[in-house]
Amino acid sequence: MTAKANQIDRPARQKVAARVKEMICARGLRPGDPLPPYLELARQLGISYVTVKRGLDDLAKEGIIRRVRSVGTFVAKEVDQVSRELKHLGVIYPSSRCQLFSVQYAGEIMSGIAQEAPPSADTHIFSLREDGLIRAAQLGEWGIDGAILFGVENDDYLRDFAQWGTPGVVVDYCSKGAPLDYVVCDNAAAAQRIVAYLASLGHRRVAYVAGNPQQAIQNPRDPQITLLVRDSSDSRERHEESLRALRAHNMQVDDWTFPESHAVGIPATADKLQRSLRAAGRPTAVLVDNNTCALGLLRELENRGLQVPGDISVCAVASDGDMMAGDRILTCCRFDFTGMGRKAIALLAERRTTKPLDAPREHRIGFELVAGATVARPVAATRATATHRTTLQRGKRVCVAGNYKDGM
Repeated sequence: MTAKANQIDRPARQKVAARVKEMICARGLRPGDPLPPYLELARQLGISYVTVKRGLDDLAKEGIIRRVRSVGTFVAKEVDQVSRELKHLGVIYPSSRCQLFSVQYAGEIMSGIAQEAPPSADTHIFSLREDGLIRAAQLGEWGIDGAILFGVENDDYLRDFAQWGTPGVVVDYCSKGAPLDYVVCDNAAAAQRIVAYLASLGHRRVAYVAGNPQQAIQNPRDPQITLLVRDSSDSRERHEESLRALRAHNMQVDDWTFPESHAVGIPATADKLQRSLRAAGRPTAVLVDNNTCALGLLRELENRGLQVPGDISVCAVASDGDMMAGDRILTCCRFDFTGMGRKAIALLAERRTTKPLDAPREHRIGFELVAGATVARPVAATRATATHRTTLQRGKRVCVAGNYKDGM
């Protein structure tokens, strides 16, 4: 290489050396620990094989790494630890930035993150839909000290992230294959709780409507290219646990799934319900994966002239703060999404001061049952049934008991 070419190449080599040092610190590597092969480093860093090799040459001259022919590359001496203070926080979100604040549960998680993050920390929001695929190795280059991966529901992506060693916590998803912290809803407990509530009201046949767990994220520069496919562990767990709970209560179950988008799925599900209501042994309640789909289905049924709960009761396994249909409240399990955001920051601070995890670690957040006026049979036959209604007063939930027939 000429002196001029070497001079041009030096910034890239220095970048490789700096990022490999960050990786050694983040992973807590000690002398004798192996480094990934050159080709793997090149892929993770998004830098050519030749440049990676030259950057490692510089680290070998510093005595930080050593090479063993035909065996591999190893850490030769410890690298000074980077600051453990969380100064630059990254939030990686698969959809658009505006959804972080326009979708209620996402806004609540972001509120919890803001409440718990150090006052001096800067927050950088990365959207996979708008910015393209953000690799863990890139975050070090941009000065990110730790990341919250919010709804990044893809095991391959998370394994790649964990392999690099950047401190990270995943919210609203759980993977069994990537050694990270996961903060998720306690869907199993919610499914059991709401099914037990339906059983206590006398329901014996329930239609369960599962959400579509998969969603493709396209390349923002070329919509024909799929960056990654999200696969919701939440939807799958709610589905499986709800069916298990319904059968444990000896209920008959109609197992349905929303086809494609809500715009298609809600009318199609309403069609199924209308047909089932005309048949013998019809369901008396429909239990929906989440409140957004449940409220959409409720409105669609009422637009068709059906009475809720006069003809059918509508409930949701999981809900954020949107539980209102007019002056009525949806029966659902309301999760503490603000607490989810706070917990994620607390775990990220812990990860900054301890060694990376060897295995996935799961943390579940709780919920409260919001009991709307759900009945087992048509209202005309159960007008005197005492139920519980939840009202909202000045931003707080207050439970009041009484006879109430115009509910869900």
